[in-house]
Amino acid sequence: MTEQKLYEEGWERFPWWWILLENLLYFVPWTIGFVAMYPLQVGGIPIVSLAYAVFILVTVGWLLRLHNCSTCYYYDKWCRYGWGKYTALLCKKDAGNPETGMKLTVIYMILPLIPIVGAVAVMLLGGFSWTLVGWMVVFIVLNGVQFAVLRPKGCAHCKKRYVCPGSAAK
Repeated sequence: MTEQKLYEEGWERFPWWWILLENLLYFVPWTIGFVAMYPLQVGGIPIVSLAYAVFILVTVGWLLRLHNCSTCYYYDKWCRYGWGKYTALLCKKDAGNPETGMKLTVIYMILPLIPIVGAVAVMLLGGFSWTLVGWMVVFIVLNGVQFAVLRPKGCAHCKKRYVCPGSAAK
């Protein structure tokens, strides 16, 4: 990527509060999803919740960082998530394949669906729960805020705003 393709007014480094907010809007819903599916146990082991956590760790924590972040301008820098710094600890620059990374981003669309289906299964097997419905509403709202509000605002400040195929900035 050449410097001319970068958005010159984009932030070189995102502020700490932004990074914290973005990560909270990922980790809090993931935690709610984990807890919502916890009753789905096999032999006393919350197998569905554990599988969900492992899926997140492998896909979001490693595969997406390898393929999207190792080839990004923000590699070893403080991007909106702080994942550029995290990725530099995981792998070498340009270790991944950006085309594979873009195909893997469908995971972000699948992740919220898993706890929703899991919560429905919990209620079908264990009975209706207004508490669980309330937590799923919070889960959906937080995912919506992250996707529809914070993501486009973050992309608007990104140096790769105009060249990133995943940019949500208009």
